[in-house]
Amino acid sequence: MPRRGGGMGMRGGARFGDGSVLEMLPPRDWWHDPQLAAPVNLTSEQMASLDRLSAAQGDDAAKLERDSMVAVRDLRTQLDAEQPASADILAAAKRVEALHDALFDKQAELLAAERTLLSQQQWASLQRALAGTRDDSFDRGGRGDRGGMRGRGGRGGRGRFPG
Repeated sequence: MPRRGGGMGMRGGARFGDGSVLEMLPPRDWWHDPQLAAPVNLTSEQMASLDRLSAAQGDDAAKLERDSMVAVRDLRTQLDAEQPASADILAAAKRVEALHDALFDKQAELLAAERTLLSQQQWASLQRALAGTRDDSFDRGGRGDRGGMRGRGGRGGRGRFPG
């Protein structure tokens, strides 16, 4: 799975406009996307802080994303077995759940850290820019989730996780 923001195939459950927390989650390294960063008007200090934050915590989230994809594949393997054992299916599902929960927690930490770097006005500008990109995706016949909003997850698999 790619780093937070690179997308990881967690697109299946992501739907925007449903009032979920997913609507608040910016993509990874959004501050390098001119369409999102320009309206926010970040200072160079904020950009540097966001880069440091991404570098420091992004690897952990990326590992969790990769592990989550493997766990989902393993669950599918159990489900597709000739004679699946209930205990094996449940164990595989619990691993998926644990990884999704850990990923959500890591992404919540990253979101909180990113949000605290922005003023309320900057945060509102970012949310408007994100809404505009979702609207553009719908207009182009897409699903409106900008490819999963770059790998942000949801607790218990109710989010952008493979599936």
